[in-house]
Amino acid sequence: MHSARRSSNTIGPKRLAVRSVGHDEPASLSYPVAVGPTAAVLTLVPDRSLIMGFYETRLLPHIINVAMNTKAVNEERRRCLENVRGTVLEVGFGTGLNLLHYPRTVTKVVGVDPSNTSARLARKRIAASSFPVEIIGLPAEKIPVADASFESIVSTFTLCTIPDVASALLEMRRALRPGGRLYFVEHGRAEDPKVERWQERLNAIEQAVFGGCNLNRPISALIQQAGFEMERLEHSYLKGAPKFAGFLYRGVATRSAS
Repeated sequence: MHSARRSSNTIGPKRLAVRSVGHDEPASLSYPVAVGPTAAVLTLVPDRSLIMGFYETRLLPHIINVAMNTKAVNEERRRCLENVRGTVLEVGFGTGLNLLHYPRTVTKVVGVDPSNTSARLARKRIAASSFPVEIIGLPAEKIPVADASFESIVSTFTLCTIPDVASALLEMRRALRPGGRLYFVEHGRAEDPKVERWQERLNAIEQAVFGGCNLNRPISALIQQAGFEMERLEHSYLKGAPKFAGFLYRGVATRSAS
């Protein structure tokens, strides 16, 4: 659920809108400018896109910083990252919650995330890191790094949110050296049909509340479709989470030869 989707930090003023209403339509918080059966009213209408933009860019990173820093989630981070080594490309860097869990075999982390608010929240964690950390403040669909330049790629609770996840995975594969590994732990489509039905029902709400997060993406299939080969794949439910939001894909994938 990291803020890996595109975002804008531009917040504009409220817009003025003129609309026509009949006698049966409530016109609360509206200002009549004419009298008649279809009286025109001048209404101050906050632009919904501006409200959601403010929520996603300014408030949501703080919510995710807390919600994704629980004991159960951090245990999943530790398990995912315990064998990571060398130069690391972390897609969906967020507020730097993975930094504490990288082993000593890591020499550098380059984090990709478009959220300026998340980057500010990550400053203390970056300063406390024992290895260099660089942030690329761009979406994951086009990552400005050289081909085959990283020994490890990391994605934790990120693939659920990236708008064009197929393009992002292709970029990860491009950046990974031959013999390198993609380490991931993600939530996604459950194997249990009953749980999957609830994921389908609730997905639109999840997207609206959590910045485009999807409950129902088939994570392992998406990774394989991008040209990775599964070296290890495990499934479980995240402790303390509702099943519709907590079905986990935890594993390691390698870059296929083709």
